[in-house]
Amino acid sequence: MDDPRYLRQVLLAEIGPEGQARLGAATARVRGGGSDAPPLAHEVAERYARGAGFGALADGAIDLAALAPADLVASPAARAVLAGARAALAEMRAALALGSAAGSAGQGSAGEVDPS
Repeated sequence: MDDPRYLRQVLLAEIGPEGQARLGAATARVRGGGSDAPPLAHEVAERYARGAGFGALADGAIDLAALAPADLVASPAARAVLAGARAALAEMRAALALGSAAGSAGQGSAGEVDPS
């Protein structure tokens, strides 16, 4: 990995140079196209995905109820931020084939992934 922006991720055993290359070749399905999640959730997810080094972004749903339940966070803005962050993390896990997200890569529904 030649890009110093991703050095911290490359140093993580869970990602490493191979994982960062997979992220660069993957598409994160976090853009707003037709989703009923707040635009802020998609904006947060897009920023995290870009920061992680995804090669491309595409339209994808963010399940606000699954990723940021109202009983967990009461503020609508905080729920949107949490859901966006968790959606981007779910896309990273899917691209890296980590944990329960391994089967959801390319399905464009970040809300179906275990958010923990």
